[in-house]
Amino acid sequence: MNSEINSDDAVIAGIGLYPVGEHWDISLRTMGSRAVRAAIADCGGLEPQGVFVGNAFASILSHQANLAALIADEAGLSGAEACSFEAAGASGGAAVRAAYLAVKSGFMDCVVALGIEKITENTGTKAAQTQDLTLNYEYETMAGMSIPSGAALLARRYMVEHGLERDVLDCMSINAYSQACGNPNAFYHLRLNEEKLQKQALANAPLGMYDCAALADGAAALVITRMGKLHDNFSHLPVRIIGSANAIAPLSLHDRRNLLHYGACAASAEKAFKHADIPQSEVDIWEVWDAFSIDAILSREAIGLAPSGEGWKADGRYYASMGGCLGRGNPVGASGAYQAAEAALQIRGEAGDCQIENVRTAFVQCVGGLGGTAVTHLLSR
Repeated sequence: MNSEINSDDAVIAGIGLYPVGEHWDISLRTMGSRAVRAAIADCGGLEPQGVFVGNAFASILSHQANLAALIADEAGLSGAEACSFEAAGASGGAAVRAAYLAVKSGFMDCVVALGIEKITENTGTKAAQTQDLTLNYEYETMAGMSIPSGAALLARRYMVEHGLERDVLDCMSINAYSQACGNPNAFYHLRLNEEKLQKQALANAPLGMYDCAALADGAAALVITRMGKLHDNFSHLPVRIIGSANAIAPLSLHDRRNLLHYGACAASAEKAFKHADIPQSEVDIWEVWDAFSIDAILSREAIGLAPSGEGWKADGRYYASMGGCLGRGNPVGASGAYQAAEAALQIRGEAGDCQIENVRTAFVQCVGGLGGTAVTHLLSR
C-alpha cells in the first residue's frame, strides 16, 4: 500500500453517533439531525455540500419519504444536495460509499453520510414484516419466508453439510456481546456465557435469541472530505478511505448455485482490496456483517478468512470490535454507517473501553438481505 499522505485522499473527518436503542421520545428527523450536527462539530465545523442518507424502512415504518431533504433542512443545511439510498442492511454503507465517490471524484469537497433507522415504535409484527420485504417478495416473502427463517434455513444447511452442532454458532454471540460491553452506544451491555446460551429460546431453530441481532433505532453520521480541506487545527487523526466497493448476488436463495456462499461479500471484498492495493494480512480489525450469527460465519468464509465449514473457529483476528449488530443492536439502514464510524474510532484511538491497540487498517462490510448486497470499505490511518 502507498502510505504517502496525499491532499486528495478521502478522509473521515467527523463522527456523530446517536446511541442504539428504543427511542420513543425523539422523532426520526431530530435523531438524524443531531447525529449530523455532532459529526460536523467533531470535524471542526466544515461546511458540507451534500447529505447522503442511508435508510431501509422509513417510508413504511415512519411514514416518511424524501428523508434526506427533511433531515438536511433540520440540520441547518438548506440548499445542500441531499438524497437517500436504500439497500436493506447495506443502506448506511451505500450512503458512505456515495459520499466517498462524490469527494474522491472532486465533484464535492465535503459530504455528510448518515445512516438512520427508527423501528421500535412499531409493533414487532409490523417491523418484522417490513424487514422481510428485503427478500424476493414474489417468490419468498409472499410464500411465507421471513428474514429470520431464511437465516435459520442457512444455519441448518450449514450444520448438516459440515456435520456440526448448533453450538458452533455460540462463539459469534459471545464475542459480539463481550465487545459491546465497552461501547457506550450499544443497545445491550450483557456478557454471555455457555450457561446462558444453553438456556436461550430457539425461536428460529437452530438460531437462538442471541444469534439474532435485535432490531433497534439509531443514527450514525460521518463527515467525509479530502485531506487538503481539513482545518489547520483539526484535532483528530485523519482516517483515510483507501478502498470501497459494492456488489450483488442473486437475491433469492433458490437462485444461488451454492446456498452457503455469500457471493456478494466475496466480490465486494475482492474489489475493495484491489482498489486499496493491500493484502488481507494488513488488516487489523474486521467488521463483518452479523445480523445473524450465521451471517458472520458465511461472510468470513466468503471473504477468504476461513475455509468452507470453518468460519466459526477462533483465528486470532479481531472481529466486531465494538459489538457488531449482535452486541450493539441492529438499526438496519444505519448499521453500515455505525460499522464505519466504529472502525474509524478504533483507528483514531478513540474507542474507549473497546480500544484495540495500534489499529492501522480496518475492513468494514455491511450486507443487505441474506447476502444479496454487500458494501465494503477499507479504512487506514
